[in-house]
Amino acid sequence: MRLSSKGWNNVLIFGILTIIFVFHFSQKLTLSAKIEQRSVISNEFIIVEIKTPDFEIKRVGRSWKSEPDLGLSKNQLALLVQNWQQLKLETQSTVTTKQPPYLIYIYSANQAQPTIVQLFQQGDNYSLQLDSTISLFLSAEQLPLLLGR
Repeated sequence: MRLSSKGWNNVLIFGILTIIFVFHFSQKLTLSAKIEQRSVISNEFIIVEIKTPDFEIKRVGRSWKSEPDLGLSKNQLALLVQNWQQLKLETQSTVTTKQPPYLIYIYSANQAQPTIVQLFQQGDNYSLQLDSTISLFLSAEQLPLLLGR
């Protein structure tokens, strides 16, 4: 079976279109597979206090103090506060649960009102709900990096 030159042109065009199609959609699949990460609090904010139902961490001069005492040194408290701005967590879909959240209030020098973070337990892991559209995945291993225990 022989193809005319018109037939070969059609085969060539179809082959090139197939290659373009494959490259285009493989790139879209690769881009959609990337996981978006972000910190809980932007680096633009200067954290001055973190309040939870169990403890408070306040800035006193250039160091940090916890009430009640968490048994952490001033350097460990500074690292804990720094983690709220530097620890990159994966974004996920928002959480709908009937359990009450563990509320965390983060006060900054840049804002009059605190940033309210809701912590929900999901099995062995956790979810940090920042607002109605942003939720971050927090593993059980990462929890002590933000709460110190």
